Amino acid sequence: MIFATVGTHQDGFARMLDALAALGDGEELVVQHGHGRPPANATEARPFYDFGEMVARFERARVVVTHAGVGSILLATRSGHVPIVMPRMRRHGEHVDDHQVELARALERDGRVLVCWEAAQLPALVAAAPPRGQGRRPAGTLAAAVARALRGD
Repeated sequence: MIFATVGTHQDGFARMLDALAALGDGEELVVQHGHGRPPANATEARPFYDFGEMVARFERARVVVTHAGVGSILLATRSGHVPIVMPRMRRHGEHVDDHQVELARALERDGRVLVCWEAAQLPALVAAAPPRGQGRRPAGTLAAAVARALRGD
């Protein structure tokens, strides 16, 4: 199962939701779509899940696709995933600034995430995602990686 989450930001994330439509290989696609429209190929789609439901979906997923929100990334990595992250970008009107871009770059350098910069990359990234629990284990904690990203290291 592929689990995708756009988080709880008040603006939709149509670019990511549209990219999910290319995942048509028949695998179950579960989507938390927030304030946007879910892709037609979603087998389960809800605007929001409570925390326990989110954790259960992260635990059950083969692959996680998420916005580059630190909470979603933390849930994915704690569940043993190297998540595919698609950062919300200011230039697309998806957020007020590019803090998700900065975080995604820093965590990508650390080997903690795979970053989907363009929608067309998503199917290949899903195919290349390491199995849950088998990703490279970077040194240090995710918290330390986030701190380095905040410092600009």
